[in-house]
Amino acid sequence: MFLVGFASLIVAMGVTWIVTPWVIRAAERFGAVDQPGGRKTHESATPRIGGVAVFTGFVAGMAFAAYNTGLLFHIPKGVYWRALMFAALGLFLVGLIDDLWRLSFRWKFAAQIVAAVYVWQAGFRIDFISHPLGGDLDLGMLSLPLTVLWIVGITNAVNLIDGLDGLATGIALITTLTVGIIAFDRNLLGVTAASVTLAGALAGFLRYNFNPARIFLGDSGSLFLGFVLAVTSVRGSQKGTTAVAILVPLLVLGLPLMDTGFTVLRRTLRIGTRGMRTDNALRYAARNYQHVFLPDRGHIHHRLLDIGLSHRNAVLVLYGVGVIFAFAAFSLVLVKSLWVGALLFGVLAAGMASFAVLLYFRARRARRSEPVSAAEKERPRAPGSRPLAPQGSQLRGRRVYKT
Repeated sequence: MFLVGFASLIVAMGVTWIVTPWVIRAAERFGAVDQPGGRKTHESATPRIGGVAVFTGFVAGMAFAAYNTGLLFHIPKGVYWRALMFAALGLFLVGLIDDLWRLSFRWKFAAQIVAAVYVWQAGFRIDFISHPLGGDLDLGMLSLPLTVLWIVGITNAVNLIDGLDGLATGIALITTLTVGIIAFDRNLLGVTAASVTLAGALAGFLRYNFNPARIFLGDSGSLFLGFVLAVTSVRGSQKGTTAVAILVPLLVLGLPLMDTGFTVLRRTLRIGTRGMRTDNALRYAARNYQHVFLPDRGHIHHRLLDIGLSHRNAVLVLYGVGVIFAFAAFSLVLVKSLWVGALLFGVLAAGMASFAVLLYFRARRARRSEPVSAAEKERPRAPGSRPLAPQGSQLRGRRVYKT
């Protein structure tokens, strides 16, 4: 199993390494590039369909593993992994369409929900949740909504953290290696194969994606990547109903989950605060709910840039945070105690919350201390008017916030 897993990793890495330059040239030829400007940190047009290379390497590695183990052809185990491949292919194509022609977030959410329901019926389910008093709580009918919530949440968490060169790729690489090692320890053939092949594909792609990036993951990569991570983490926690089953994937995916939680909270508070300035806050929130899902420049990695870190140093700092979460997951697997796991998760959550709050105030202070340009000083403004809101902050309601 170890030799096949290692060989699958090498195959996936080699294929991705070879294919990526071809994908770069194809993207430049057909105009599938991301232009700089606004909240974006890159300074030149960069290909944005790197998911094609990662998906190709992943498929090659899984095909090699399946050929040597019969993984996709065993009954009933093969049903699980065939379902994963079909659903991952579907999300990859949805992301590719978005990279090429742009899709509404509603279509992408709908595709994620359909893919999550599909793999749930194939057997990738959260059926039990452990509790501190011992034993496991059977979720019953709640299994479907909680599984869908987990898969859709992780998929979008990886998509949201894809904001700096190599960030999502590196964090996902750390996560997949962690999941793969834990699955190998539990003798889970399918999870090990999927994790190590995805890790190999990411390792081959990181060479071109690290700063300065020659190609981006794009939605074709981040949606596919987040989906596979979510599904394999669910499957990896299904062998038995141990007391740490649900906390291990939470720790492994701690950084993207924390960033997503802070992002949703921040955007929701922004809408609520502006809604309170109108005559009908509920109507205002209902008309502007979609702004919770729209991109902005307030993620943790953006805060690191705002306080003066270089692009590479900001990414390396977050790599370090990802490694800390990975070690916490390993420790939990070794100790096998829910109380220890809850303590680890609480300490890390409190640490990340403090880290995020500190970054917020440091970044806010840094922005206030920036000198105002002469053009900004001389810009005419109507008497009594307020400064314009930052770009991308326009919300609909009685009070108008211009961009």
